Amino acid sequence: MKKENIHTWLLHEEKRALKIYLSIFYITLILYDFFYYYLYPRYILHSEPGLNSPFGFWTYMILFGLIPVAFYLHIKGKYQVIKYIYIVVYMMLTSVSDIIQFSAEYGEYRSGNAAELILILFSPIFINKCFYWIVTIVSISRYLIVGLFIHSLVVVVPIALIIIFSVIAYIILNRFYSYIYALTSANEELRHKEKLAFIGQMATSIGHEIRNPLASLKGFTQLQKEKYVEDQKYFSIMEQEIERIDLIVNDLLLLGKPRSAQFEKSCMKEIILYVKSITKQLAAEKNISLSIEMDDSIPLIECVENQIKQVFINLIKNGLDSMDNGGMFKILLKNELKNEVSISFIDQGCGINKAELDKLFIPFYTTKGDGTGLGLIVTKKIIEDHQGEIQIESELNKGTTVKVKLPIVQ
Repeated sequence: MKKENIHTWLLHEEKRALKIYLSIFYITLILYDFFYYYLYPRYILHSEPGLNSPFGFWTYMILFGLIPVAFYLHIKGKYQVIKYIYIVVYMMLTSVSDIIQFSAEYGEYRSGNAAELILILFSPIFINKCFYWIVTIVSISRYLIVGLFIHSLVVVVPIALIIIFSVIAYIILNRFYSYIYALTSANEELRHKEKLAFIGQMATSIGHEIRNPLASLKGFTQLQKEKYVEDQKYFSIMEQEIERIDLIVNDLLLLGKPRSAQFEKSCMKEIILYVKSITKQLAAEKNISLSIEMDDSIPLIECVENQIKQVFINLIKNGLDSMDNGGMFKILLKNELKNEVSISFIDQGCGINKAELDKLFIPFYTTKGDGTGLGLIVTKKIIEDHQGEIQIESELNKGTTVKVKLPIVQ
């Protein structure tokens, strides 16, 4: 969904929530006062009905006078301001009314309206924690101020009720947030899968077509290299670039392949030692020491061995590429709980900042000058095909830790 569409949708939902919020507020305000000040005295108490404070009439006048103000702000598109105005104005009016009424000769404190609880209970519909806290704090402050002016502890009861209803509203608000997070995560995962599907379709349609002329170029380059011995450095560059194109095509083809179901039991220790032998020369050239720590009780793992080797080689090369000043590169193999093993790759390289860390698994995004942006995508796909997970933690100028978790049994 485009950003402008999302913004329009959010504004639409804000308007709908505001209409519901204010409608229920006014309905509750009128019905409650009508029952409490007219029906209840007349038919239950058999006394004279009516508002027990002259200020109550002006409270209604001011609250209904807010309707044209809200309408004007609605036209201006300032929906956020309307709800804050109602909260502040209502609480100020009721506080002033109570102070005038009960600090004089009226005696016993009896105040409040069910509309106050509506303001609290329905605050989560805006899915805004800032607004929720303002409603809660202002509501409690209103009774605290009144209690100080009338010198009475009777306000403790409404404060307790507000706290109880605020807790309920907070639980509802958190549930809304959890639903939104789940939907957002599902949407992001769907978008990620759509990108991978697009890459897979592209790979299956043009991957082999690229490889055919590439093989011809590679053979022709080798023949020319043998013929023109004096230009060896140029042919070396051509061969390197052809190999690089071939690696990109291999990554694309792997993304386009369906999951392999040919899992076999393999020794993870032997796989680790193998990838170390493959990468130790590169580490030595950069003055990097490779160390391995393994638990003794590592069982055989059901996996596609060649794919796991490719994952580990990718991760080790990424770590080595980040260590321009030498240092220590650690590989930790541990037996985790829940029938899984973890393999951690810890480097002492330049690290990755938070902004880049969030983009590492975006197709074609790379932090390397000569990278393709597909290595980690391929790595993650292989791990997910093995029902595993990959976690990356990094700190600038200190290093990066990549942790891979794989189940023992598929």
